[in-house]
Amino acid sequence: MLSRAAMRAAAVVALWLACAPPSLAGGEWPDGPYKSWFQNLERPDNDLNPHRDARSRSCCGVADVVKTRFKVENGDVRHPEDRWYAWLDNDWVLIPPEKIVQDHAPNGEAYLFMLANTIQCFVRPKGDF
Repeated sequence: MLSRAAMRAAAVVALWLACAPPSLAGGEWPDGPYKSWFQNLERPDNDLNPHRDARSRSCCGVADVVKTRFKVENGDVRHPEDRWYAWLDNDWVLIPPEKIVQDHAPNGEAYLFMLANTIQCFVRPKGDF
């Protein structure tokens, strides 16, 4: 019979797995009209990190996309650029401006790429948000 501590630990792990932001399964972008665009998507901060090898320059793969919610705060006098946030670990997390891709995804959706719990790239949605 499991001890109370072991049962509690198992419950916490099960809850964490159920609430963790899901990523897309598999390592290849699905065939379709946008596959090439995603495969060639590079990290916007590469110019700040010229030492990266060709593989590290990528925004990662389909398995690194995290499905979550986003919000934007429009720029103002104090902060002229829009500020984007992702809902991660039950909190709104500021997406660093140097991680935001200047282009929009060709399908108009937002994409957040994370690796080792760090934001690698963010592709903004197209249109009104």
